[in-house]
Amino acid sequence: MLVVLGLVVVRLAFLVRAVACGKLPWTRLLLPSIVVIEGIGLAGHAMWQVRLGTAVALEITFVVVAIRALRRKGGELPEIGIARALEALVPAAIARLAAIELVIVGLAARFVAGGWRRPTPAGFTYHRENGLRMMLPMLPLLAVGDILLLELVILPHAALWLRIVLHVLAGYGLVWLIGLYASARARPHRLVDGRLELHRGVLRRAVVEVAQIASVMPLPSFADDWKKRAYLKGTVRLDLGAAHVLELKLRDGTRMIVGVDDPAAFTAAV
Repeated sequence: MLVVLGLVVVRLAFLVRAVACGKLPWTRLLLPSIVVIEGIGLAGHAMWQVRLGTAVALEITFVVVAIRALRRKGGELPEIGIARALEALVPAAIARLAAIELVIVGLAARFVAGGWRRPTPAGFTYHRENGLRMMLPMLPLLAVGDILLLELVILPHAALWLRIVLHVLAGYGLVWLIGLYASARARPHRLVDGRLELHRGVLRRAVVEVAQIASVMPLPSFADDWKKRAYLKGTVRLDLGAAHVLELKLRDGTRMIVGVDDPAAFTAAV
């Protein structure tokens, strides 16, 4: 415990130096400061009121800074705005992962709360014959099956906390499936002003000038999955379980794998 706390203190010292040199915003000090203060609280019991008050104040500041930054995001995709807000507090890679998680959970909650009734935005869809859509009606059965499997077969005598953790993780996996499908439904491919906006749900986005597209062809068939994996190596994947998959070849040699519900209409438009 003390070793870990010492490493965090050293890391905090380096961050303070970077902030003093103008290389990082001061808000990057908030999260490690919270960890240090709460770590000291776990290591001892002296002046716990001071430690608790300081930690709470820092955590409130953490939330306020994130909300203010997010409100200034403009008209961009929500995960981009959230990631930019969180980059003032944590490294960019962590900020992006956290932003995607938040958007996935938010889309899943909105979809379950009635978002599935909303009309699909205009564009080239890839959710109607998607494998994720086929799984949605089976999610209640999958949830019950996971509970029975864990409780009766895998962990019948495990500690209560372990069973709870595994059930939460299994439930969160179902939330991810719903969120991914909802993101695919909400973000069809679009052709706007000579630019093709391609999406892989919330996971990926690419913008291509139509003039740069050399060809659009159906993905070839393969004898086995190993050959398919080798063929797809080095491509930009934007398929996300779609029933029909096309391969876009750009003039610079880039290959993009795109999922669509109506490949004929997509090919004709491009």
